[in-house]
Amino acid sequence: MASSPFQTMLTLQLQLFVFVLAGFLLTKLGTISPQGRKSLSDLLINFILPCNIICSFQIEMTAQVLASCALMLVIAGAAQLLYLFLSRIIYPGAAPGRLACLRYATVCSNAGFLGLPIIGGVFGTIGTLLTSVALIPQRVVMWSAGLSLFTKTDGKSVVRKLATHPCIVAVYIGFALMIGGNPELPAFLQRSLSSASGCTTCVSMLVIGSILAGAEHIDVKDAMMWWYTLARLVLIPLLVFAVLSLLSVDKTVRGVMVLISGMPAGSTTAILAARYEGDAAYASCLVFVSTLLSLLTLPLLCLIL
Repeated sequence: MASSPFQTMLTLQLQLFVFVLAGFLLTKLGTISPQGRKSLSDLLINFILPCNIICSFQIEMTAQVLASCALMLVIAGAAQLLYLFLSRIIYPGAAPGRLACLRYATVCSNAGFLGLPIIGGVFGTIGTLLTSVALIPQRVVMWSAGLSLFTKTDGKSVVRKLATHPCIVAVYIGFALMIGGNPELPAFLQRSLSSASGCTTCVSMLVIGSILAGAEHIDVKDAMMWWYTLARLVLIPLLVFAVLSLLSVDKTVRGVMVLISGMPAGSTTAILAARYEGDAAYASCLVFVSTLLSLLTLPLLCLIL
């Protein structure tokens, strides 16, 4: 008997919790140092995730697959505009330093580290493929409007960072192979890609666990933090679900987009806040609380898919 999306997500979340807990404990014990966490993050972004993305494109190219990718790109772009709009109006009264963190965390979720392994686990290869496509608009916003919340950006810098981002390059390669009919790669290369791709879930969750362990001064009394968490993990994905249902969007595309829209604050929220003298402690709170609660909310979102 096939498992429901809820059962699949619940099982996956329990697996992820084990890896997150391992990353948390290893960091607290000193096995993963701050520099080690950075090295793991770089390894994930520059090698493991690109391999995972290339593998996700190794499916038969059909008109339906291409149409789903095109539709997802349009929907994800519209969603980013929605996030940008909401980020400007739903945090009245927030202190300037904290407002930058709240707004960035609203437009840039953790759909890369957390979304790819989770959605791939629920929807399989097509889920990873659609998520990879959906992340393109987010990365555009991340390096432009998102970064501008902490520092000034220029057009050339945005284009350069986007064009050379390892995950975007992997999308280029994956699309090229898929359009070329996915020619059979040498066995050693295919196995290397598959082996590296298989590390995605474990390494990404170890990084998240390490990030949570490094969070300091968690202020659980901050009402704006809880409002952000409610909006990001519950209200926004429900709004996306309602709109896409009214538009009769394909169920798989809709399901992937709903889960992407329900992802917690991106780890880059804390990284950028620390680098550009923002409220890094508050940013860490957003990442910690929203990531922890997403382990509960994401399986619940699967009940409506």
